[in-house]
Amino acid sequence: MDSAAKVLRAKGMMATRLSEIAEGAGMLAPSIYYHFKSKDVLVEKVMLEGIYRNTRYILAAVEGKNAGIDPVERLRTGIRAHVEFLLSDDDYSSAVARVFPELPEEMRGRVLAAYAAFENCWRDLIVAAHPKGGSIDAPVARKYLIAMLDSTPMWYRRGKLKPAQIAEQAADLFLGGYLAAG
Repeated sequence: MDSAAKVLRAKGMMATRLSEIAEGAGMLAPSIYYHFKSKDVLVEKVMLEGIYRNTRYILAAVEGKNAGIDPVERLRTGIRAHVEFLLSDDDYSSAVARVFPELPEEMRGRVLAAYAAFENCWRDLIVAAHPKGGSIDAPVARKYLIAMLDSTPMWYRRGKLKPAQIAEQAADLFLGGYLAAG
């Protein structure tokens, strides 16, 4: 699975071949079928593991904050944690962001079901920070925020800005518009 996550992160689902995954795992391609029924099953397992790791990381960061802290700061902490995790060396989380648009419909439905905990985490953070009388619909805001953050590994290149700086800019962009609408 580690090899699959690494290749999927780099190439996406359609361009990934089982032979590449096998090579990275130090085995022959047919040996993968001993562990996984198909490439799709392997991809789905990587997706589920990535969602789990990412959700756990965000929750740990947010729960590490004092429960009485301002809801906007908790949301900012979640945004920072998500971006920093996506730009870390964790291949699983980045593979999720890269591969999700390529998933077959049937698999996408199963992955979305598992995605519920991740979305619920964001829902709770966004609703708590929602300004009184705000004109932006919280579910729409959640979808845009997740899409914006999940795109980061596709364009980010190490160099001028560090992941923490990108995370702060993402938080400023989102919160500036979201809170201003109130």
